[in-house]
Amino acid sequence: MTISAKDCFDQVRMLAARGNLVIVREDRTYLILPTLAQASVKPEMVKAIEKMIPSTTKRNVSTIADTSWAIGTSANLQIANQAIPFFGLLMGIASIGHSVWIFNGAANLLGVGCQDADVLIVDSASVGVLSSDWKIQAKQVMRNPQILVHDRASYQLRTPEP
Repeated sequence: MTISAKDCFDQVRMLAARGNLVIVREDRTYLILPTLAQASVKPEMVKAIEKMIPSTTKRNVSTIADTSWAIGTSANLQIANQAIPFFGLLMGIASIGHSVWIFNGAANLLGVGCQDADVLIVDSASVGVLSSDWKIQAKQVMRNPQILVHDRASYQLRTPEP
């Protein structure tokens, strides 16, 4: 029996809220990675992440990026970092207490994958495969819509063009 997208993401959000970084695979299964203890993260990294997304208010952070690396048994942090250049940033965001999940942004998952998110981070490499109205669709289901695109060329988070 195939799990529905809604049920899958309900479970993913719950697991992420418990301190895991969760990667949703194309077949609606997921890979659960425990986050780093904040004490094990360099203080300057914590400070930089706190400036972006302060931990004083817990946020749900949905991420659209390549998830094909998470298929099978060969998934590891090196492969994750190659597929998602800002994977370390996502781990850092999760380590200071935010809920973080990653999915590929497929049209049939966009709404449910962004549901209840406060922040959506999109890999610039994924923008070209999203529907033309992806920002509108995402904002309609997000709690407090803040959308950012991680620019691979500059390694910066930017607000997307309207």
